[in-house]
Amino acid sequence: MKKKFLLLSTLIISLALLVVGCSGGEKAASTSDGQKSVTFKLGHVTQVSHPYHKAAEAFKAKVEKETNGRIKINIYPARQLGGDRDMLEQIQNGSLDMGFISSAVFSGFTPVLDGLQLPFLMQNYDVLGKAVKTDEAKALLDALKNINVKGLAFYDAGFRHFVTVENPVSSPQDLKGLKLRVVESPLMLDIFNTLGTSPTPMPYGEIYSALQTGVIDGLEMDLSAIWAEKHYEVAKNVSLSSHFSFPTVNIINMDKWNNLSKEDQEIMQKAAWEVIDENQAYIKQVDQECLNNIKKQNINVTEIKDLTPFIEATKPVYDKHTAKDPLVKQFVDKVQAIKAETK
Repeated sequence: MKKKFLLLSTLIISLALLVVGCSGGEKAASTSDGQKSVTFKLGHVTQVSHPYHKAAEAFKAKVEKETNGRIKINIYPARQLGGDRDMLEQIQNGSLDMGFISSAVFSGFTPVLDGLQLPFLMQNYDVLGKAVKTDEAKALLDALKNINVKGLAFYDAGFRHFVTVENPVSSPQDLKGLKLRVVESPLMLDIFNTLGTSPTPMPYGEIYSALQTGVIDGLEMDLSAIWAEKHYEVAKNVSLSSHFSFPTVNIINMDKWNNLSKEDQEIMQKAAWEVIDENQAYIKQVDQECLNNIKKQNINVTEIKDLTPFIEATKPVYDKHTAKDPLVKQFVDKVQAIKAETK
């Protein structure tokens, strides 16, 4: 009996060690000179041709170069690790190290990023590029520590437009009653309820089949995603509105950030910041390329001539969401000042 007990105990310990050895997430070791070596898993939802992935690759390259490979970042694109909300929750609890998470999803956890997507606040890349590097933008990133993540930088996928199955959109009246896919976010629900749609929250990866089966009548999306996800195959109208852009936030679990040395934190922060300008240059280029590609697919692409009715209809959203946190109001005021300077 004693031998059986010892055998069973040995087996249990071995299994426990196996589980620990196979667990995912951050892996740490030491280099020959005693410096900490670490590998991070970073997830995002988009295809490898999308601006988010290009930004992730640039960030990875910079960090690995500056640390001589001591910090490695393994990228998992195209929803391999789940949707935006799933990955945000994983990063919060530490089961995933890092992610590029769509800013709209944060609205269900904290209101501080709502200012990034207030409708028609930013409608050109000059304003957008300046806004995401301001002290006010940095304050938004810093505030994410309250939900146990460290915000490093904002990147973008380009401005969003309406994509519909049946008819193009030229006025808010054309949106009335449409089952429009939206991101799972209180802010998005407010915006598209105000415009008279029937907003339908849905993960990014379910859009194509939902259009195909008639679960939704349309969506709002950036051009690079319309092209990469082939939405044009099942929705034949793209109405150019540029109602807001779609930022992603480069984030890392707060505890894993705090475990890094001061030097490594500075390297990662600097790399994240440097990618902003590269990302802005890339989305300007890819926007035009994707628009040209979409037009070749027998798609009805139209530009909305008068955005005034849309702007007027969504004004109540500003009052509601700028009142939620003073950081939102400060960011919006800064953007308005940038717009005034660039006129």
